[in-house]
Amino acid sequence: MQNERPKEGTYEPFRLKEKIGEMIKYGRPLTKNFPRKDRDLADDMRLSMLRMYHLAVELEKKYYRKTTTQELDVELDWLRHLVRLAADREACGAKYAPPLSEHQYQVWSRYNNEIGNLLGKYIQSLQR
Repeated sequence: MQNERPKEGTYEPFRLKEKIGEMIKYGRPLTKNFPRKDRDLADDMRLSMLRMYHLAVELEKKYYRKTTTQELDVELDWLRHLVRLAADREACGAKYAPPLSEHQYQVWSRYNNEIGNLLGKYIQSLQR
């Protein structure tokens, strides 16, 4: 009995939390290297990642999960916008390079997409 795999509805949040944890391990060191003028952006990105992790932990523990999944979806969208802004050359001005390189942006976007896919599947499983 102990080796049984958890039911699908209870299994997804664990994978979701793990994937968010991997993204944090990737993103935190990058935000620490942001230039001084972009510290507010870096702080917002770190807070957003931690908020997502917090919501994933809540998702594991709550019985009613619909509002938590919605909050997590909104937070993921917010982080996507922040990451896009951090890689935008026009937003930084002509004199400065963006805090995130093109490669860093692509890797981080992949994390966001994987998390979005897991969250989407989980939301669909809750609607059934």
